[in-house]
Amino acid sequence: MNFFPESNSNIGLEIDNLFWIITGVVGIATVITLFLFIYPMVTRSKKRSKIERYMVDFTHRNRIWLYTGMFLLLMGDLYILVKEHSIWQRVEQELPEADFKIAIVGKQWMWDIIYPGPDGKLYTDDDVNAINELHLPVDKVIHMDLKAMDVVHSVFLPQSRFKQDVLPGRTITRWIKLNKEGTFDITCAEICGIGHSAMRGVLIAESDKKWKESLEKIYGIKK
Repeated sequence: MNFFPESNSNIGLEIDNLFWIITGVVGIATVITLFLFIYPMVTRSKKRSKIERYMVDFTHRNRIWLYTGMFLLLMGDLYILVKEHSIWQRVEQELPEADFKIAIVGKQWMWDIIYPGPDGKLYTDDDVNAINELHLPVDKVIHMDLKAMDVVHSVFLPQSRFKQDVLPGRTITRWIKLNKEGTFDITCAEICGIGHSAMRGVLIAESDKKWKESLEKIYGIKK
C-alpha cells in the first residue's frame, strides 16, 4: 500500500524514506514515553499498593536508565540529521546548471507560467505566458523563479515532493528534475483568500521531443 502520491522527481523516494525514518524514531520514542507514564499508574495505583512510594535518592540504577534513554534519543536524532543533511545540501544549498528556466507567479487565484520565448532567454520581449499549465521535460534540470503578485502563496507539487512559499516583492529560485512522464498537480498550500481551493494547475512532464512540440504550440499562442 502506497501512502503517498506517486513520485515523479529525482529526490521523491529519498524524501519518502526520510519521512518513514522520522516517523519510526519519533514513534518508538512516543511509545516508550507513554509506557513510562502509564505503567506506574497501573502498577502503583492505590488499589494495588497502599504504601505511598517516593523517590528519595537518585541511585546509580536511576542514572543508568536516564542516560541510556538520553543516549538512544540522541542517536535517533543524529541518524535523522545525517540522512536529512545530504538531501538538504542537494536541494537547498546547491543550484545545478539549468537546462531550462521558467518563472511561476502566484496570483489570486491562478498560476501565471512565464516561458522564455524562442530566444531561450527569460524576461525578454518574446516571453510567453500560460495560465495554470506547466510543461516540463523529464531528465532535465529546471530552474524556477517563484514569485507572488498579491499575497503569500505556496507552490506545491505533491508528486515532486516540492513546496515553496512565495512572497510579494521577492523572487525565490529553486530547481527540480523530473524522472517520470505524466500529468500531475500544481496546488497552493497557503490559504490565500476565498478562491484558495480553486487555485490549481497541471504539471505536464514530457519527453524532450514532446516537450519541444508543446513549446511550439505555446509560442503559437502569442502569434
